[in-house]
Amino acid sequence: MSTSVKKIVKRYAIAAIGCALFALIYYQFSHGVHSPFMTFMFAIPLLGGAAIATGCGIARADLPRGTRQAWALAIASLTVASCLRGVFDIAGTASPLLIVYLIAAGALLVAGAVIGIRKRAESPRLESSPQSPANG
Repeated sequence: MSTSVKKIVKRYAIAAIGCALFALIYYQFSHGVHSPFMTFMFAIPLLGGAAIATGCGIARADLPRGTRQAWALAIASLTVASCLRGVFDIAGTASPLLIVYLIAAGALLVAGAVIGIRKRAESPRLESSPQSPANG
């Protein structure tokens, strides 16, 4: 894996550890109330970020910068949505605005895919080796 992929994986791993620590500290003050959205919030940057980046690094997939940035913002949006849902569950309330985070994450994922497809289509394609003329 390249150094840049290792840095990306490290950032997502740190984000996952931060989410786990946040949930652990939040539960200390939640009076015994738990939420699966808060408990498993760490899995979003871990699986959606670090695991995917590792897979791309192993496969040597070179994703365009815009695709990586859109993916990172989508992971952040999903993580914040999970955190807020956990907070609202623990508080015993709800918010209709959480759907905005999910829509934003979906739009960012689609935007990242479109950027990746467009960049791939614009890049020069490797053609098969030129064939020499038969009588030439």
